[in-house]
Amino acid sequence: MGNKEMKCTIVSGAPKSNVEFIKECIDRNSFIIAADSGYIYCIKAGIKPDLIIGDFDSSKRPAFHCDIITLPKEKDDTDTFACVKEACRRGAESVEIFGAIGSRLDHTYANIMCLEYCRERGITASLINDKNRAFITTESFLLNKHYYCYFSVFSLTDYSVISISGAKYNLDNSELNYASSLGVSNEITGETAEVNVHSGKLLVILSND
Repeated sequence: MGNKEMKCTIVSGAPKSNVEFIKECIDRNSFIIAADSGYIYCIKAGIKPDLIIGDFDSSKRPAFHCDIITLPKEKDDTDTFACVKEACRRGAESVEIFGAIGSRLDHTYANIMCLEYCRERGITASLINDKNRAFITTESFLLNKHYYCYFSVFSLTDYSVISISGAKYNLDNSELNYASSLGVSNEITGETAEVNVHSGKLLVILSND
């Protein structure tokens, strides 16, 4: 038998995150890291984190019986980014980040950059909430309508060349540039849609809202 993949789940503290969604969807068999006030969501969801990392400027330092890494309040990385780096350091092969899509656009964008940090190191990663899932890829992929009806693709390189089939708006070797909105708000029309990435790098956002 092969070795089991080392998976890490990070729970961040974006306001108004859906606790029931976190409770139902988090992989409890993964290594769970709470980012600062994300530990409060863990408590509400009945989840015991394996590790908590944060500067605790938005919450009290928790009294959990688990490892806690306290960060300085003035630092280069966000609490979530620090958690991602720790997950990578511990050998994670995949990372799922909950509670990281919130009302602060700058924080959400920083969390998207966590995905690229992981991708550069060969680690699959995604941001997840009850309405969206985001990931970055240079590889072709299939989308299943059972999970999300809508999807958007954005080029993170100067130009990307892609083909899309099984969607409302299909493309054939079409060019996206980094300032293009061509790939916004597409819809899966069959059971699956296929996105072929011929060149470039994409930010993919799936939505069921």
